Amino acid sequence: MSIKRTIITTILALALVATVAPAAAQADTLSSLMAQISALQAQIASLQGGANAGTGLCAGVTFTRTLAVGSTGSDVKCLQQMLSVKPTSGYFGPVTLAAVREYQESKGFVPANQVGPQTRQALNASLSAVTPAGNFPAGCTSTAGFSTTTGLSCSSPVGNFPAGCASATGFSSTTGVSCSTGTGTVGGTGFLTTPELSASPASNANIIATSNVPVLGVDVRATGSDITVNSAEVELTVIKNAASQEFPAIAVQNLYVYDGSTLLGTYPVNTSTVLTGSNSTEYYMILSGFRFVAPVNTTKSLTITADFTPGLETNRVLTINLFDQGLRGVDGSGAYTTASALVNAATVSGATVTNSTSNYRQQTVTYTTVGSSTLTVSIDPSTPASTDVAINHTSGTTDVPVSVLDAKSTTGASKITSVVLTVQGTLPATGKVNALKLYDGSILLGSQSLSSAASGATATFSNLSIPVAQDATKALTVKVDVAAGTNAINATTLKVNLASSAITYQTPALSSTTATGTAAGNYMYFYDGGATAIGLVSTSIAYTPNSTTSGSGLATGVLTFSFKANGGTTTEPVVGDFTVQSCTVAGSCTTPSTAIQVTPNNSTSGIADQGTATVAISGSFQKLALASGYYYFKVTAINWAMTGVTGTLSTSSGTDNDASAITNWQTSPVYVY
Repeated sequence: MSIKRTIITTILALALVATVAPAAAQADTLSSLMAQISALQAQIASLQGGANAGTGLCAGVTFTRTLAVGSTGSDVKCLQQMLSVKPTSGYFGPVTLAAVREYQESKGFVPANQVGPQTRQALNASLSAVTPAGNFPAGCTSTAGFSTTTGLSCSSPVGNFPAGCASATGFSSTTGVSCSTGTGTVGGTGFLTTPELSASPASNANIIATSNVPVLGVDVRATGSDITVNSAEVELTVIKNAASQEFPAIAVQNLYVYDGSTLLGTYPVNTSTVLTGSNSTEYYMILSGFRFVAPVNTTKSLTITADFTPGLETNRVLTINLFDQGLRGVDGSGAYTTASALVNAATVSGATVTNSTSNYRQQTVTYTTVGSSTLTVSIDPSTPASTDVAINHTSGTTDVPVSVLDAKSTTGASKITSVVLTVQGTLPATGKVNALKLYDGSILLGSQSLSSAASGATATFSNLSIPVAQDATKALTVKVDVAAGTNAINATTLKVNLASSAITYQTPALSSTTATGTAAGNYMYFYDGGATAIGLVSTSIAYTPNSTTSGSGLATGVLTFSFKANGGTTTEPVVGDFTVQSCTVAGSCTTPSTAIQVTPNNSTSGIADQGTATVAISGSFQKLALASGYYYFKVTAINWAMTGVTGTLSTSSGTDNDASAITNWQTSPVYVY
């Protein structure tokens, strides 16, 4: 008896043992028998001389050139045979490209839009391999390594179990399908039925979102075995404002594949990923590398969502459908299976999209709605309080902060394109105000001169491009340059306002509109050569009832100020430099009933140039015949003096009747009883 016949006899004996084995036999015993059969089959193939894989359409073929969409020839036919592409036409089209990309993924290569050197080397190696013998998985000559055609493990048991399964329980380690699928048939052969549109998402003519919008749902059904779908081809047709077709990547940024709420894959839409079909109006993408398991005899929905480009100027209509072969997957035996597309292609004429069937979805992004935003302006709490500002007598002073403006964007993002500032006060603009400056943080956005010398003059900042994100606030700082002055400048004032409609901005839809709200700064007091800057540091108030006399007590308020000398030595303030009042919440004010105190109180000391001193002023009043109620203390004026110049910062100084930073020089109310 020849060795070959001996091996065959042994195979039959092992097969008989496997057939009559008790139902309770362990899965590993059966797996061992199958492995022995596979090994003996490999020996038969070896004794037969090893039939070369290069048979049929691949006879005499070696891959030596780069193949891509549009290539033709015998090597393309061989490629199609090796990758199970039907029909083997010899024309490299979208179906062949999809199969190539899946093959590259199975080899661990980065999927490309061509058959390059790395892929050719792998294909040529397959051509020289031994043809599968017996029941080895497709593309395998033994139980070692991985299939050259499917990329699945060659150790997958053969016989009556799907690839990657040793029994009828659990799931395949190579395909992920159920091991109970297809028992009774070698490997569990399955097919995809023609997919149908899912009820959701439906076509939508008024999409007002741009992120992760559902655009296409496909009902997938498998027969014969579970099918693991790993590739989908989708056609994307984008019409701009119902007028003309444009490249999909202008309106669509990303596509996503979902199994229910589970994200299976993310696919950027760009010039590298969008392919062109047989005519210039066909744009499609191959979404591959995901794992969508369709259980046998069960309908399951696969969903595709999209990120649309935010901020486009007009509406976009996306028509999306499956393209060409539509879906590709792997059945229980590890073999590829395909499902034809819902429609062959969409044709475009101008702005009209025509499909061969109604199996598509049309999604309209209404950028006129998506692109709206509202910009509201207000004064920022960090706006400088009213104070005295020294102007250098020789060189003038630059970058004096006068206002901080807030611009908040709601509904959508905004882009500020123009700002008009208005000045008020008694500071003469001509020869004094050199420039108004607009800053975004430390970045100078522009410097403008005033339109006139009068109060009410404006400065316009145009050609700006200041982005403000949705629900974010942009703070813009206004500063002023003041020229060298004379004594005539002393005690003159200036403040900067932003009136209603003084900011022009652009919505995401690129329409231009004006902001709402106003923002009024505080008056700054300018002095030639030197000034003392005064600021409120803190306040407190307390009431102590008299323990022996009912209805009497003492309320004491304390206000602490900072004094900074700028341009000379400032005389440290004393009691006589402050005007203090005690008031009811109704607004009735009187002089405190006890003496005012200043700490420290030293009229002989001074505050050196650029130095700072902190001074606390306190006042009290007795509650005797006064009615019970809320009372507070406030300072209405502070005098200061330095070499060559004196000044008063007051709540009633000229036009400064709205300087909230001064009128709020007061304590909180306290209840006296």
